[in-house]
Amino acid sequence: MSINYFIELLGGLALFLYGMEMMSSGLELVAGDKLRVVIEKMTSNFFKSILVGALVTAVIQSSSATTVMVVGFVNAGLMTIYQSVGIIMGANIGTTITGQLVALNISTLAPIIAFVGFLLNTFSKSKKKKYIGQSIIGLGFLFMGMQFMSDSMAPLRDYPGFASLMTKFDNPILGVLAGTGVTALLQSSSASLGILQAVANQGVISLHSAMYIILGFNIGTCVTSVLSSVGSSKNARRTALVHVLFNIIGTIIFVCASFVIPIDKIVIRFSRNLPAAEIANLHTLFNIVTTILLIPFSKKLADLSFKIIPGIDKEQEEMSLKYINLNVVKDAPATFTDVKAEVRRLLDVVTMNYEHSVELLKEFDEEKYEEVFRREKVINYLNKQISAFIIDSLGLSMNEQTSANFANYLRISRDMERIGDHSKNIAEVAKLKNDEGLLFTDVTFDELREINAIIDKMFHSYDGDMEKDERVLFMRQSNELVQKEASAFRNNHMIRMREKICNPESGLLYEKTLAAMERISSYISNAGKLSM
Repeated sequence: MSINYFIELLGGLALFLYGMEMMSSGLELVAGDKLRVVIEKMTSNFFKSILVGALVTAVIQSSSATTVMVVGFVNAGLMTIYQSVGIIMGANIGTTITGQLVALNISTLAPIIAFVGFLLNTFSKSKKKKYIGQSIIGLGFLFMGMQFMSDSMAPLRDYPGFASLMTKFDNPILGVLAGTGVTALLQSSSASLGILQAVANQGVISLHSAMYIILGFNIGTCVTSVLSSVGSSKNARRTALVHVLFNIIGTIIFVCASFVIPIDKIVIRFSRNLPAAEIANLHTLFNIVTTILLIPFSKKLADLSFKIIPGIDKEQEEMSLKYINLNVVKDAPATFTDVKAEVRRLLDVVTMNYEHSVELLKEFDEEKYEEVFRREKVINYLNKQISAFIIDSLGLSMNEQTSANFANYLRISRDMERIGDHSKNIAEVAKLKNDEGLLFTDVTFDELREINAIIDKMFHSYDGDMEKDERVLFMRQSNELVQKEASAFRNNHMIRMREKICNPESGLLYEKTLAAMERISSYISNAGKLSM
């Protein structure tokens, strides 16, 4: 082969990959966020999940993109692992569409297709039509790249060394490893399949040898979802593992079946004697058959991921009720004891978030800032669960006092959630202050420190050794002191602004911080008065 053929091969590969990327991104832009909404919501039924996975992947032309979205949903707690299995199975079916498009063999029309897409993308005023034009351009480029690759590989038919190399892939292990390696490198089974179709079009590889490489493509495409799960929750990593297990198990089944069933000959019979179509049809057959075979074992597949990756995350542990057991029915007094303990736990999380938010004002730390927002999710979750449980518990047989206690703790839980919101506001002020390089004066910090000292005592006296009447009095007096000092400090701040001692932008952030602290003081005071 001359260097010109090699250059043509690289150019064809680049055009093919670029066309695929253009088509995929254009289609995804056309669909917008609707695909994510569909994936998130239409997972109540397993077979519906398979259909959604297949259709979404067919639209965006990327099983990797679909599985990455699913990993993200599981990581965010919007979807369970068991719901994700169906979508992953469907995504493997949907990704076969690209190979079928390539097998249409309409390369002669590719320039016209690209030109039509160019006209639509350039002259349309509608964004949606522009994105459709982009997709059509990508499709044209894909076919042109395919033609370039096929032409550049024509001399390989007369090169004995390459023909000898291709026969080595009759070995299942070598074929699967080669397919896995190529796809892991390209991070796209569709791109790998297109290259293999270009080779097959020149008659230098048989379908029997290509079959094992195709099986490897399906394993290699899991690399993207695995990489997306790194650093995520264990459930997200389990979701990526389900994707890997699905393709490995399917590959083992097909390799074993190939020794007793002439799979390649069966595919050749209905492939119109076109090598590219044979490759595409075998790829489609693998994914459809594997899905059908593994549907009865979908739950077992998810269970296996739990055995391989055991344990629970710290965040997963926090995002669960510790003292309230939703599955055990107790009498009203025992139930109230559980509620009281769970609210006390909520208070601990709220207190920590408030303290860290105030610390960020003095010395900003990105990791601590992210922890504040992570705990804010925990606070919202606990409040929602506690509130729902209290409302359900009001149906139990109880006296008037116990009923009043439940109502009080419902209010306390909601007050805690509001404290969490205002603590988050303080953290956001700290973030903006750091990003904009704004400074608080020493006097400003002294004032904030004085108010914080009062609020800190209020938090720690919530369920301390004080009698209820004493605590109620302390909370009221402390809150009044915070409001009084905040008002005085606000006046001091206006004076500093007039004398231009304080930067106006910094002053605005200081005002937001004071307002947040005032609200926090009021809510902790209310909660302290209601607690037992």
